[in-house]
Amino acid sequence: MNDLERFQAVCRGQSVDYVPLIGLPGASGLAFGGAWGQIYQRLLDTGMPPSVQGWNYQTQWDPSAARSWSEFWGTLTPLHADFWPSDPAEGVQFVKRLQDGYEIIEYNTGALTRQVIDAENAYSMPDFMTYHVRDRKSWEFYKQINTPGKLWSKDKIDQICRRFDNRDKPLFMPLLSTWGAIRDLCGPEKACTILYDDPELAQEIIDWQSDLRRRYLFPLVERLRPQILKVGEDCCYNHGMLISPRHFLEFCGPAYRQITDLARSIDADVVVVDTDGNIDQLIPLLDQLGVNGLYPAECKAGNDLFSLRRQFPEFIFFGWLEKEVVNEGNEDRIEEEILSKVPRLIRSGRYFPNLDHSLQPLCTYRNLCRFMTCLHRAVGSPLGRFPRIAAAS
Repeated sequence: MNDLERFQAVCRGQSVDYVPLIGLPGASGLAFGGAWGQIYQRLLDTGMPPSVQGWNYQTQWDPSAARSWSEFWGTLTPLHADFWPSDPAEGVQFVKRLQDGYEIIEYNTGALTRQVIDAENAYSMPDFMTYHVRDRKSWEFYKQINTPGKLWSKDKIDQICRRFDNRDKPLFMPLLSTWGAIRDLCGPEKACTILYDDPELAQEIIDWQSDLRRRYLFPLVERLRPQILKVGEDCCYNHGMLISPRHFLEFCGPAYRQITDLARSIDADVVVVDTDGNIDQLIPLLDQLGVNGLYPAECKAGNDLFSLRRQFPEFIFFGWLEKEVVNEGNEDRIEEEILSKVPRLIRSGRYFPNLDHSLQPLCTYRNLCRFMTCLHRAVGSPLGRFPRIAAAS
């Protein structure tokens, strides 16, 4: 079997020679480029060969870095439709200044953030002091400068797409967001209250995303026929959904039905949602809308994939392995974390094991080798050049 056949077989609940260790952008876990910035440096400092490349936010998901990481660790990096088929939008402009040991970023939208210096390579989230969209006026300006230009000709699109023809790996394609776009633009608090205070504006933002998707991305989907279609939401927190199930179906449901209808028409293997937090309320809604995948299934949010598997036997899950077990001092937890979950879920099918988000700055090369030794054995994978390190008997 090649990588594409193996991936599709797992998605369809069929038998495979081994289950691939695949990661997706946004919460890539052990795959899709691996480590960046201080995490990559930490692995080098604790013994990883410098021949294993990392990536950064300047090169983004550099194919050579992804290939280097995947070959060494034995992971599967999907192909990525990483271009936008139109003349670019004007885009958001910003300036940076230093203040009290932080970088202050001022945007032409009126947004203001504070972050640690060199945040692009640090394991640190920025502090959003003011968001891009605060009212209708700021929304109209943001939409004006971020709406792309003229769609490329069909011939130009076809020419660029040809590199993905005759592929032997699954192709991943992001399809924007729904309520997650409101959260990004307005902040999580306003993204929740706007559904009550100004539902018309909330609907406009979601409709704008849907319009961009239909106008620019749906033609690409029809041409490329990707195996993986992803919607980014981050609509859950550690106790459940940030918005009500009723609001999700009302505001987001129509967009998801458009996506899943298209996915069925091209025989996509998975429409997958990227969200953190507890997913118990969300999975039934996604299943109702035709979505059949979710990641990263964070452990600390109380998710139980055994229970969800019983309720949704055909749903495809990614992740659910606690990322902290790879951190220094936690190595005695590695085998229990993997062996208590992975063999059982693999037997039930439609599961791709991975860390539940990404590596952390306290990870060590030796612990990652030990983790990957156990995980590769659990999935039956012979891949990877990393040194096998088993737990002491």
